[in-house]
Amino acid sequence: MMRAVLVMLLSLVLMCSCTDAAQESDDGLVIVASSFPCYDAARAVLGGTKGLTMLLPPGTDTHSFEPTIDDVVGIQECDLFIYVGGESDGWLDSLLSSLDEDVTTFALVDNVPLLLEEETDGILEEEGHEDHDHGHGVVDEHVWTSLGNEIAIIDSLCSLMSSLDRDGEEEYRRNADRYIASLEEIRAGIQTEVHDARRHEIVVADRFPLLYFAAEVGLDWVAAYPGCARQSEPSLRTVAALVDRIEEDDIPVVLHMEMANTMLSQVVAEETGAEVMEFSSCHNVTRRQFEAGVTYVDLMKSNIEVLKEALN
Repeated sequence: MMRAVLVMLLSLVLMCSCTDAAQESDDGLVIVASSFPCYDAARAVLGGTKGLTMLLPPGTDTHSFEPTIDDVVGIQECDLFIYVGGESDGWLDSLLSSLDEDVTTFALVDNVPLLLEEETDGILEEEGHEDHDHGHGVVDEHVWTSLGNEIAIIDSLCSLMSSLDRDGEEEYRRNADRYIASLEEIRAGIQTEVHDARRHEIVVADRFPLLYFAAEVGLDWVAAYPGCARQSEPSLRTVAALVDRIEEDDIPVVLHMEMANTMLSQVVAEETGAEVMEFSSCHNVTRRQFEAGVTYVDLMKSNIEVLKEALN
């Protein structure tokens, strides 16, 4: 409700705005990114953060984000607005239709093949989850968790930014190619780790925003909830199912996502003796990580170390 009211007010502000923002200043592009995956991609192509703003505050969950009037005015006055385009960006629907035609937009989900997640009221399994009685398929928005998707996103974003700023075209391409090379190296490292591992299954006592990641590297998985689930209290059935899978398959690690409530993973660990570890979906970073300039590549490198423990 709060989002709906805010968007209505912001739409009025934008319609009445007489701001004449320069679409390509002498200082380069002005870019607003809705969240960390968008911010990181733009930063990679820019080769820095000049002219770049991230709306989602570090350490904040995307599902609880509420934009301010300043946020949306910033979108109206930028050259390029980058957003994910999934369920968590639902507040943008009305806003995007009211934007000035000079504002270029780029949605991550429009640049890669999409997968469906299953909305369920309990445990979610990789095998046969399409048969759940209580769920239905919805587009999974966490496209950036696939290294292949991230490479495609960087490449497409580079082309778009180059078309908006011809003076920066050569630099954008050099930066993009350098980052893509790093992504290719990380992807090869993850694929090697999974291929050589004793196990090829992970158990996630949390939401599961890793559908694209698991599909790309060939991992089986069991998770408490689908990617954008709103459940906060696990059912006894969910806890029991996670415990049973860990004990049946001798799984050494139970995973949770970054900045998540770890209650469920701790309960499951106490019941099974499994180690609790954090796996990053790269949806956001902490304030300290943000200030230190941590990148998607850095987070994925850390994930390789987690996989070494979880799969062996």
